[in-house]
Amino acid sequence: MTKKLWGAVAAVVVVVVAGLGGKYYMDQQDETIEALYPTAPGTFVGDPMPYYDGTDFLIYYLEDHRDGEIGFHPFSLFKTRDFYHYQNAGEVIPYVNEADDQERALGTGSVIKDEDGLYHAFYTAHNGDLDPKEAIMHATSKDGEKWDKLPDHTFFASSAYEANDFRDPYVFYVEESNNYWMLITTRQDGTGVIAKYVSDDLETWTDDGVFFKNDIGNDSNLECPSVVIYEGKWYLAFSDQWDQRVVHYRVADSLEGPFEKPERGLDHVDGAGFYAGRLETDGENLYLVGWIPTKDEHDDRFNYNWAGNLAVHQLRTSENGLVGSLPETARKQIETKVITAEQLTGETIPTTDKAVIYSGKIKGSDDGVLALSFSKDNQVLINLAEQTISYQNTTIETLERGAPKTEMPIVVSDGKFDLEIVKEQDIVVVYVNGRALSNRIYKAKTSDWKFVTVQGEFSLD
Repeated sequence: MTKKLWGAVAAVVVVVVAGLGGKYYMDQQDETIEALYPTAPGTFVGDPMPYYDGTDFLIYYLEDHRDGEIGFHPFSLFKTRDFYHYQNAGEVIPYVNEADDQERALGTGSVIKDEDGLYHAFYTAHNGDLDPKEAIMHATSKDGEKWDKLPDHTFFASSAYEANDFRDPYVFYVEESNNYWMLITTRQDGTGVIAKYVSDDLETWTDDGVFFKNDIGNDSNLECPSVVIYEGKWYLAFSDQWDQRVVHYRVADSLEGPFEKPERGLDHVDGAGFYAGRLETDGENLYLVGWIPTKDEHDDRFNYNWAGNLAVHQLRTSENGLVGSLPETARKQIETKVITAEQLTGETIPTTDKAVIYSGKIKGSDDGVLALSFSKDNQVLINLAEQTISYQNTTIETLERGAPKTEMPIVVSDGKFDLEIVKEQDIVVVYVNGRALSNRIYKAKTSDWKFVTVQGEFSLD
């Protein structure tokens, strides 16, 4: 489990019963977590569902206990204003810990507040032993933390869609039509689509056809959709369930579409080490809220798996599409260290328990390959020859025989680039000119690290 820096505990820990199956958990309400990439103690973060309530970002998520229970993935809640101090409200919507219940597992959903101030959660109820496996369910709350389930409002896929792939509802109010829209991940005619359902009262939903069809050249499901307006444009985000496994985005002038790939640049801001990102805005700033996965057996030799640590990129527009950075409110909370010439030429950089940003303007030769070497077996590579940034769990000497675990194209002109390395425990997020590469590197938690020039030349600019 990732070690974190914890704030003051403001509540007495009590034992309460969660779910019908008698599962017990520790309620850590009002505990404050200080971290750029938080988890609750002993558990992991899956599929965040952020909602800005005008003051706080309420980040609901699927909590991954990995405890062997029949049921899994309750909704839990972090609340934050700066993406560094998180109030841990704990579990807020439980699953039903019974083998034959539709809610044996909760799946991704969304939260919205109506005009009367009542919170509404719409979520997936999943049971792989049932047919259909998935349903959309509804709950309401006066404060966003204590929820009442409304099972009478449950609905399943219409005949137009694949009933066993029908999940991840994202609900928002549309002023132009004076009703609510729900985007749902599903399948039609053998490929992934995002369906659109509509409602006047948040209780009864009507199928209104396909909102968006897979356009990425495969038949992948388009998971965890979200849509927001930012700087006069509508942005749609979704996660590619297989193949690339990245968070894509599309742009349109109106909700009616068409939602298309950006005219310039990539259609994603991070690699496969960041997943299930949902868009949210406070009216001025745009954020992408996802998770950085753990690895099988918590070992750098193995592949990424499901759930991990919460991670947030702040997004902004550029001539090359959307680019990302650490949220500015979080940046103010932690130390920034300027990369020195001595460090760039191989001086060892001590690891630290605290979150740190390492920042610098770098110039490299056209054929340059620069490694951030976290132990002898873990390299983050900035490759100017191929215009990529990647992570390989291999040695410098065997790079050519290995393959990237995750990779992102970058745009570097004249060999000059802004480099930012955000390190907290075993999380390493590298930004090169606004392109991000999120990584879980367990050795980074305990090992000192250094820059290694693999090819060409590098210097401070």
